Amino acid sequence: MGTISVNRLAGLSLIFGPIIAFVFFLIEPGGLLIDTAKVSDAVGTISAKSGNAALTNVTNIAIILGLALILSGLYALMRNVTLEGNGKAFVQMGFFMVFVGLTGWIFAGGVDFILADAQTSDQISGSVPVYYAGSALFYAGGITLGFGGCIFALGLSTRDDFNRIVSLLAALVSLAVMVFFMLAVLDNGGRDTFISLARGCYVLLVIWYGYLGVGLMKRPDPDLWQ
Repeated sequence: MGTISVNRLAGLSLIFGPIIAFVFFLIEPGGLLIDTAKVSDAVGTISAKSGNAALTNVTNIAIILGLALILSGLYALMRNVTLEGNGKAFVQMGFFMVFVGLTGWIFAGGVDFILADAQTSDQISGSVPVYYAGSALFYAGGITLGFGGCIFALGLSTRDDFNRIVSLLAALVSLAVMVFFMLAVLDNGGRDTFISLARGCYVLLVIWYGYLGVGLMKRPDPDLWQ
């Protein structure tokens, strides 16, 4: 069995990781397609997850693994950039902020395993604080992810081996994610709307991650890695 290059494997992670996370996020109970519930409706969301416990567990396992693949791919990309050329400081700083943000989302996904076990009305009511704890991780992760993604993209925009326009657009989308999550925290009445807008922006980030993954697969491994 041949040895696969680091950049090729990382590129595949950046292509498939976001897609896996996004697809299973769509079919996650209480989300956008199955037993839809508003983010602000704790009881409704918990009921949707517990009413489809097996699907909740499967989708969250896939989402967690997809997010972990994104981190793996971005780490390799960051290491490529920090070895030579411009943008080292911004890309490294942005990656670690993205790492914190996606880790928060991974922990939030783990909370759903607990919510899926709430089968009776009393258990559902008792799980509301757990739901809010998971939501806190989700909001904090979204803010940090948006800020980190913006800095990461700005770092890439300073380099000749990355498309400047695409990188700047990605920075704007990431900034929008951060702003929408911040507004969701500050404005309880508009929370559902702002979270929906942030989710819409994530679709664009999925495309950007895939674009970065394709480019990373075409890059030879740095000499230090060979």
